[in-house]
Amino acid sequence: MKRWDIKFQKVIGVFCLGALMQAQPFANDITNKYNSDTNKEQKQVFGGLVKLGDILVNEVGLSNSLTKFGIRGNSATEINSYVNNSIRALYGIDGTRPSANQLKKIIKNINAKTNKDKRYKAYLLDLLSKPDNSISEADLVKAINSLIYLANRHGRNSSAVLACTACVSETLSSRGFEFTLEILSNSRSKQVLSKMLPSEPRSLTNFINVRLNKFKIGDLSRAGDLVLPEDEKALGLFLGLKEIGTSDQKDLIKSIEAVSKNKSGKVNIFNKKNPHKLWRLFSEDISDSEVVGWTKLLKEVATVSKGKVSKKETFFEILEKRAKDSPELQDRVQILKNKNCFFQ
Repeated sequence: MKRWDIKFQKVIGVFCLGALMQAQPFANDITNKYNSDTNKEQKQVFGGLVKLGDILVNEVGLSNSLTKFGIRGNSATEINSYVNNSIRALYGIDGTRPSANQLKKIIKNINAKTNKDKRYKAYLLDLLSKPDNSISEADLVKAINSLIYLANRHGRNSSAVLACTACVSETLSSRGFEFTLEILSNSRSKQVLSKMLPSEPRSLTNFINVRLNKFKIGDLSRAGDLVLPEDEKALGLFLGLKEIGTSDQKDLIKSIEAVSKNKSGKVNIFNKKNPHKLWRLFSEDISDSEVVGWTKLLKEVATVSKGKVSKKETFFEILEKRAKDSPELQDRVQILKNKNCFFQ
């Protein structure tokens, strides 16, 4: 098969979150073995009645709870990573992690303004105090979804960002998990996330509006479902990198803008006739070489689709051409289509 400019497997990984994040350890973790089946062993770990809040702040406890509900292996590793990243983002202090009571206080102090933020905050506060012996799988999933959502929206100058919400792994999606939260390592992305972007959601929206107006590339008020509240941090990252990104990152941004042009040549990254979320590409830690590869791919899409409003068909035609000799890769392209990853 002809060698691609970028690895197709990584294309799928970026679109559908194929890369697994390893859980990052926190100092002072409780290391006693936790077994949710007996109160005696629970007390060895938590020193009393175990509640869902205790489980979320303890990696061993969370792993055992996931195992109890049949979530093991890579899936459990992913969930532990997302929970760890979420707690770190909300707590704002590296090297330590909060107690269950501290976590509950952090959630209570979140200044939720939107109905969606209020709903997830209420869900989580209600569930944190629920005793372990009455926690269902649905409770655990709902609590983790709420925690990840709130961490993305209200994390303290964190380099964590919500990745593609439509592309949670098949296994976790089937269990009801809706979100992922990754900590980016790219230095420019970290600078944008931790130093440029406001932590408060309304200030973040203002940051986005100011730069969209400055760059003349779209109107957030007309974006509709193309930019959900949980997408705003990734959009802010895109706009921040447009200002301070590397030359390669800026070239990728230009290629995304090229794919976002209408027939008259005007850029609108929120065009409902050409609906995409390609600006989310930076919410995944792609390497420098992969940034270059994406730029080449999207430039090709822009060139081949010149004169067309929607670029979706051309995008998938190019991917299908590259996957033509591999039934496995063809299946993955079909998954991208079914899940509406980036192109809506």
